[in-house]
Amino acid sequence: MLKKAIFIFILLISYFLIFLSFADSNVSASKNHKITGWAWSENIGWLSLNCYNEGIMNKCLQSDYGVDYDKNTRTVSGFAWAEHAGWVCFGQSCLDANLTNAPDGSPSSAAINDNGLIAGWANYTALAEDGWIKFLGPTVVDSNLKISCRNCVQYKGQTKEQCGFCFTDKNFNGAGAICEDCRGCAHNECNTCGQCYQYGVGLDYSTNTLAGWSSNDNGDKSGFGWLQFHPAGDNVIANAPYLETIGGDVYSQKGIGAMNQAVAPEGKYNATYMLQSDGSIIHFSSACDKTKNCEGESWTSADVGALSLPKQETGYRAELGVIDIKGLLAEQYGEVKTINNASEINSALKGKVYYSKKDLTIDSIKTFMNGTNQNKGNGTIIVRGDLFINANTFYQNKLAKDLKNLASVGWIVIKRDDGTGGNIYVAPNVIRMVGNFYAENAISTGTTNDSKIEQKLEISGLMVAREFKFERDYFQLDDLEPAERVIYDGRVMASPPPGFQNLAKAMPIWR
Repeated sequence: MLKKAIFIFILLISYFLIFLSFADSNVSASKNHKITGWAWSENIGWLSLNCYNEGIMNKCLQSDYGVDYDKNTRTVSGFAWAEHAGWVCFGQSCLDANLTNAPDGSPSSAAINDNGLIAGWANYTALAEDGWIKFLGPTVVDSNLKISCRNCVQYKGQTKEQCGFCFTDKNFNGAGAICEDCRGCAHNECNTCGQCYQYGVGLDYSTNTLAGWSSNDNGDKSGFGWLQFHPAGDNVIANAPYLETIGGDVYSQKGIGAMNQAVAPEGKYNATYMLQSDGSIIHFSSACDKTKNCEGESWTSADVGALSLPKQETGYRAELGVIDIKGLLAEQYGEVKTINNASEINSALKGKVYYSKKDLTIDSIKTFMNGTNQNKGNGTIIVRGDLFINANTFYQNKLAKDLKNLASVGWIVIKRDDGTGGNIYVAPNVIRMVGNFYAENAISTGTTNDSKIEQKLEISGLMVAREFKFERDYFQLDDLEPAERVIYDGRVMASPPPGFQNLAKAMPIWR
């Protein structure tokens, strides 16, 4: 999720090792589990965290299982498979195995903290109450050098890195501690950390794999003992929800990405061309930097200066351009039609401005048609308040006779007079959106918090907002598709909606 940032999408047109057998089980999901890799126990052998792991035959056909985490709440759930011990439940999924309370008396749960460490429980379900696996050991004081660090980032203005967690043993083989919130780091080594634990497991966001040690010890030597996650030599792939812009650039005023945001999978990227920010750029990539095929020396820069957006306090004037709200509503750009609901918006926009003085909800599928003869295909919808998009929107799938007839919709969502509103909320069932979007406040893409029905979202056009909340949790290991994809279709330049002419001309051109 990218928060508290100004984003502008300016886009150019384009258009192993082991065979595991599985017992019958009700364990299933939708193949979008985000944690991959293996764990190893000297007592029971290999544990697979995902049926899409390299080395598994007939991937996910015999049983679709995996370990997942919610990127918003950071709770961990799901099932793993141990070749000699059966199913292992994680966190709240243990409730499905009728394992309600962990050894400390708390409800079964597991969650990732700000640094990537997991606190909570898993369970070998075949052992029932004797099968509890503890992820985080007791605190210890450790003065050793902190090495093999994970989730390391360098924020703008800092000379040293910060790392989410580190180990005190080179191979994190159980002899050393695991420490979190480490500062003054360089080359994956840190001198000081906020807290150390006797053992523990953390999520490496750069690969979406687990690293470290957990313990199944019932105090009477009846447990399976130590479980080592992500052993050396383990082949893994990164997979998690990510944003992709096709054919375009990304600009952010306050930074792009975060340590706890996963990187795009191998061969994928977040922006096609320029990636610029006046803050830090973390776990966000440009295709030009990845492939080295684009002209120019560097396509990523984290120190380009601030760019203000039009807003209420400045009369919607800024370096980015002007949104002439007064002119639009005074019919200087075309006929104004005041509306009370979305059904009053014609499919053929005909160059009009549609104005809702209150919140507007799109509840049914809407297809914007090309104009005919002298009728323009463009139009602008202004909402004073919040816009709720609960249904898919499309453009007519047909070539226009003339560019002026090309369907092109602009969405302008501004704050109310009291300073509230200016948001665009997308429902989680929406999978297609079209238009050139400007939100004075935030755009939220919507999530179900249910990995079994999470869907990807594709947007044709461009998006400008003060803040973006990319909330989709979609990921499929068999297609590696992004959770949100923004594809520029060139319509804002070919057939600018009323009021977007100045905005389009003022947009920075970095190539």
